[in-house]
Amino acid sequence: MRKPLKIAVGLILVIAGLIALPLPIPAGLLMLIVGLSLLVSAIPEVRHYLRRMRKRFRQTSGFLNRIKHRMPGFARQLIEETDPDSHHSK
Repeated sequence: MRKPLKIAVGLILVIAGLIALPLPIPAGLLMLIVGLSLLVSAIPEVRHYLRRMRKRFRQTSGFLNRIKHRMPGFARQLIEETDPDSHHSK
């Protein structure tokens, strides 16, 4: 997928995910994860921002690390790429 298309689709999914997040079905969360994984792969600044947020919110970061083995591959990769304690950060 080309970079501008990744960015556009990622932004649309993140916005739609934020809108759908309060709904009782987990579709909003899924859209957020897919959108963020597209943005992280296309824009290095997004990866750095998410690392800073995870460093700031350690409890949430620890929770993500504990559940990543149950996540699909793209979500697991997102969690690993944004882990502030990772020694192999890009």
